[in-house]
Amino acid sequence: MAGVKKFDREFVLDRAMEVFWQQGYEGTSIQDLTKATGLGRGSLYGAFGDKEQLFLTILDRYADKFLVAIADRLNHPDPYQAIEGMFEITIERMSNPKYPRGCLNTNTSVGNSIQSEMIERKIAERLGSLESAIYQVLRKAQAEQKLSPEKDIRAIARFLVGVSQGMAVLNKTFADPSVIQDVAKVALSILEEKDKKM
Repeated sequence: MAGVKKFDREFVLDRAMEVFWQQGYEGTSIQDLTKATGLGRGSLYGAFGDKEQLFLTILDRYADKFLVAIADRLNHPDPYQAIEGMFEITIERMSNPKYPRGCLNTNTSVGNSIQSEMIERKIAERLGSLESAIYQVLRKAQAEQKLSPEKDIRAIARFLVGVSQGMAVLNKTFADPSVIQDVAKVALSILEEKDKKM
């Protein structure tokens, strides 16, 4: 169509994601986004809607790029290695200097405020999905008698989600990967041999 600027949608979303990830939702202006993406305000709005709609699209892009890898690790047939793999992929991404520190979802949640019910709901859904995936891994472990049936696996799943989010907060503050590696090691200790046979 005449007058419509063509652009690489994924490139634009990745550039905008990096700005939001570094500066936060409230700290990011439309001017910041146009500068990072090379698109004018009208083109951004025309393609993605307002700032909130763009950010919601970016949360989906973030999930496709990073959270899918975690889900894949949680599908490992061995329950212990599934949880270990979840932490490994998280540490690997957080240790990669090409990405901003922390986690986009966590950084948004612990920022000045959640600015939108839709944003808050989407992040809550993401964390809820992670909790459910971990719960299923732990349920399988109990079914295979690799985890004590006395363990409260719902509570453990919530704890592990909390650990993963806490790792993101620590990574935002400390560049040293050994900090979050230590956290993951202690978290995994709740599934030690005496309790799991994994």
